Amino acid sequence: MDVLKGIKVVDVTAWAFVPSAGGVLAHWGAEVIKVEGPRAPDPMRLLHGGSLEPGNAGPHFKHYSRGKKSIGIDLATEQGRDLIYRLVADADVFLTSYLAPTRRKLGIDVEDIRKVNPRIIYARGSGHGPKGPDADRPGYDAISWWSRGSLNQSAMDLVGSDWPTTQMVGHGDGMSGLVFAGGICAALLSRERGGEPLVVDSSLLGTAAWFNGIYMMNELAHGHRPAPKRAERPPMPEGVPSNFVSALISLYQTSDNRFIYLLFLTNDDRDFLDFCQRIDRPELASDPRFLGAKERSANAADLMAILDELFRQRSFEQWKDVLAKARGAWAPVQYPEELPSDPQVVANGYVRPVDGVAGELLMPAPALQFDGEAGNPPRAPDFCEHTDELLAGLGCDAAEVARLREAGVVA
Repeated sequence: MDVLKGIKVVDVTAWAFVPSAGGVLAHWGAEVIKVEGPRAPDPMRLLHGGSLEPGNAGPHFKHYSRGKKSIGIDLATEQGRDLIYRLVADADVFLTSYLAPTRRKLGIDVEDIRKVNPRIIYARGSGHGPKGPDADRPGYDAISWWSRGSLNQSAMDLVGSDWPTTQMVGHGDGMSGLVFAGGICAALLSRERGGEPLVVDSSLLGTAAWFNGIYMMNELAHGHRPAPKRAERPPMPEGVPSNFVSALISLYQTSDNRFIYLLFLTNDDRDFLDFCQRIDRPELASDPRFLGAKERSANAADLMAILDELFRQRSFEQWKDVLAKARGAWAPVQYPEELPSDPQVVANGYVRPVDGVAGELLMPAPALQFDGEAGNPPRAPDFCEHTDELLAGLGCDAAEVARLREAGVVA
């Protein structure tokens, strides 16, 4: 496959969503150069039994980073930054999953890269979009796409479940990456046709709003949601190893029977300490059962029981306030009809009014921004609204159009 032959992409990404966009571009024939830290490889390499031995990366890494070239560069060093600038000097695309504070710290933000190569397409992927109060928060498909993006609740509604359903890990990452790759190609086409080089943004939350747009619109128009019910935590399926159970990667029900999804993926001590302080239980961080990652894993059932009780003491909105600035990743399990008022959705314009049509239902915009703008959805055409215009463009005069219409050839 070589439809993008001759296109060079510098890929400074990690985990799944944005790396998968680079994998799609490589699959289509682009030269995609994946940059990892010499002592800090993409964590996806090591998941599911992967290692740094040749040919032994984890299966998810092999999927998302197919076809790429690999180089290890320490971007925190002056020499490393010089090398990355030399790589981007003749590149067509700079692709990154790093959030703004890290990009600025490493000297790879838009302005830094454009100083070296003014014609480059700069592509940024994130959990929640480049604008809004949560722009710099970590995001993953299970929370940003599946839960905050309302797909989790939609699945619950479909099967009549009172407890959030699980998802196939990677669904949001893979689909969002494919969408992102398409947006990058659109920016490349625009540049090749004489347009200015664009900054392209995409996010897991924005893609979720697009994917669940029909259900959201139905709920906005006709929905009448019954009050949520108190539910019991379902038992862990048989055969799941105990070390796969984590109290910090779990769903919790609030006092008003809504759900918060914690996804402290790395089980970091600092994330846990910060969390304990925010929930007014600092002593949990020094409890011998939970003192370190190994202890928290070994005693996950005890910690989960404590957190179950704590989460039942505050409402959904109260927990959103408590966790708003938490270090660890988390998300509310939102209703589809709540998407239009989500601060990140509003800030990034993921759900918008139809252009020029008063009273039309809100609609999702495509999950891409070009130079910070996604555009209002244009209205759908009325039946055969443009017949005369299009036939005139084919050289048909009014008399011929009338004959065609009378004969039933056109409408």
